Amino acid sequence: MKVLLASLGTAGDIHPFLAIGRHLVAHGHRAELISNPVFAPLAARAGIDFTPVGDTAHFHATFSHPSVWHPLNGFGVMWRYLARPAIPAALARLEAAASEPDTVALYSPFLMPAPRIAMETRGLRAVSAWTAPQMLPRFAPPLWLAGRHLGPDVSATEAREAVLALDRGKMQPLALPDVEAARSARGLPALERSIFLDWIHSPLLSIALFPECFAAATPEWPRPHLHSGFPLYDDDAASGLDPALAQFLDAGPPPVVFTAGTAMHDARAFFADAVDASVALGLRALLLTQDVTQLPEALPPGVIHVPYAPFSLLLPRARALVHHGGVGTLAQALRAGLPQLAVPQAYDQFDNASRLVALGVAHALFPREDGTRLPLCDALSALLADTSVPAACARVAADLAGQHALERVRIALESLA
Repeated sequence: MKVLLASLGTAGDIHPFLAIGRHLVAHGHRAELISNPVFAPLAARAGIDFTPVGDTAHFHATFSHPSVWHPLNGFGVMWRYLARPAIPAALARLEAAASEPDTVALYSPFLMPAPRIAMETRGLRAVSAWTAPQMLPRFAPPLWLAGRHLGPDVSATEAREAVLALDRGKMQPLALPDVEAARSARGLPALERSIFLDWIHSPLLSIALFPECFAAATPEWPRPHLHSGFPLYDDDAASGLDPALAQFLDAGPPPVVFTAGTAMHDARAFFADAVDASVALGLRALLLTQDVTQLPEALPPGVIHVPYAPFSLLLPRARALVHHGGVGTLAQALRAGLPQLAVPQAYDQFDNASRLVALGVAHALFPREDGTRLPLCDALSALLADTSVPAACARVAADLAGQHALERVRIALESLA
């Protein structure tokens, strides 16, 4: 079997597909990642083929844009700068692959016009994959919508209308011209369905790349679908921890780990607050970022910076993880049984944070109505004092240990092929 893995986004969006690809290769299949060329080295290390779509300039233009992390406008930035330049090349590759024997595609939302059109024009067998629950339709409250919380005081009718209004007013107008241009060039009729609430889902199968305990299916989900669990990816865990980091971990109590995500380049306030909170609470801390310009000029004793560390090795030795709410990051913390403090900024992060709180494994720093948040120091102190969190973390970690996400995805793809 040959599986084309089509995905765009940050490292957190690509890692599940790398994990799936590496697992497929280990079981005698072939795998090919279709993504921005910035991820070519990761594909090579995972031992899978690679087809570049777009270029590195598109990637850097996307994540350096001042509005990329805006709760409402960020999606437009992602679509214009990252998805739109990549779709033609992705579509060409997928249409060509449709005639190759024993070939299937697994695709994520940002490249969705390519596989969906290739399914209609060439009969490509493709499966839609969803790394986070908010990528799937949900009409009933409570829910998060572009950074706005629709709580239990909002009726189901009001929540549905809000979802449809966002789709009609923002999402559909943004993507429809590109989708219709590609469809028209191939003689396909005008699309009379919502792109994001309906058309992007594969009619063959959708796979939720997270467990049911994290997000159960709603009546609006596409069918057929299945939950696979988290397909966790460790880039270079086999090489161990950096010696200096290992020495730091050995030298004292477990530190609190702070990360704002691999693509965040405006986290100076976050890391400044992290240092202040660590000093105020007497905690050792590890600041995780590849962009040193985001850090304070001098770090106090007991606080260090590392550009990267394999989460599977680092998090079991940490006291807590403070992060942005990215699904890849939170999944690693759930596996490690680690208390979490989520500080969401955009996209699915608000919804993810709410789900962590509902599981009892985390606290979250949500924006208040005036846009401010509780001080990070206070939120972290409350998390560490909450004696119910460690027990919930242990329970969820035990549940996840019995899941076999990669096997579930592989078996589903083998059945389709």
